[in-house]
Amino acid sequence: MIIYALVARGSLVLVEYTSHDGDYSSIARKILVKSQKNHNKTTLSKNEFAFTFFSQDEFTFLCISKTNASREKAHKFLDQLAKTFFSNHNKKDANSTQSWTAQFTKMIKELIVNCSIAS
Repeated sequence: MIIYALVARGSLVLVEYTSHDGDYSSIARKILVKSQKNHNKTTLSKNEFAFTFFSQDEFTFLCISKTNASREKAHKFLDQLAKTFFSNHNKKDANSTQSWTAQFTKMIKELIVNCSIAS
């Protein structure tokens, strides 16, 4: 189960989402700052959590899951997150009353929910 996800440019978090209580945002930012931009998916584990991330172009995609969750699911989730991000980050809907960030936050939520359903 994916607990938290973010997309960042360098150390600047562009969008993030979680429906769980916890300090996931702060922990993810610490990992983001310390991590080198790695094009290979990397998983770090601490206690019962797994932090999986990779960089593509100048963006980093990161998710937090339970360590008992499949790494393959985290990798597939990040692949889908990156694909969705790159296909949507330059689109602007002039008729929309929501910001791009709000719209993409909803997309992350949907990806997390769909990933949980597929479990």
